[in-house]
Amino acid sequence: MTRLANRTLWRAFAALFAALALAATLGCTTSANTSGKSLYAVKGKVMVGDRPAAGAELVFVPANEPAGSTDPRPRATVEEDGTFALSTYGDKDGAPAGEYVVLVRWPGKVLPDGREEPEDKLYGRYYDASRPLLKAKVQAGPNDLPTFQLK
Repeated sequence: MTRLANRTLWRAFAALFAALALAATLGCTTSANTSGKSLYAVKGKVMVGDRPAAGAELVFVPANEPAGSTDPRPRATVEEDGTFALSTYGDKDGAPAGEYVVLVRWPGKVLPDGREEPEDKLYGRYYDASRPLLKAKVQAGPNDLPTFQLK
């Protein structure tokens, strides 16, 4: 076999091996959503006064959640511009359709001058499921929720 034919054969073998490895990897990938529930994209914005609540954490609790439910709750962290996208089983995969109570906690931090902000800059006002101040409805299809305006 000539040197050129040998090199061509090895390149073909390497390309075939790479293609098979990719196919095997993609074939083994499964969604973490084993509930059978359809998920729908949900995005929105959280503002406190006229500034974004960057770093605030949201949890969407199903309004009619059965006792003892082990389903994960949709959640998100607010970005620097105040926007968020919900995740239930994976990164920004959305949420099941339904009515939700929305809980918000805004963790404090240590400031550059060494002072510490409160553990929750909202002082728990928006993180009590027994007295919910925020609600949302997720519908089949993409959802762009109205801005949550916090005080």
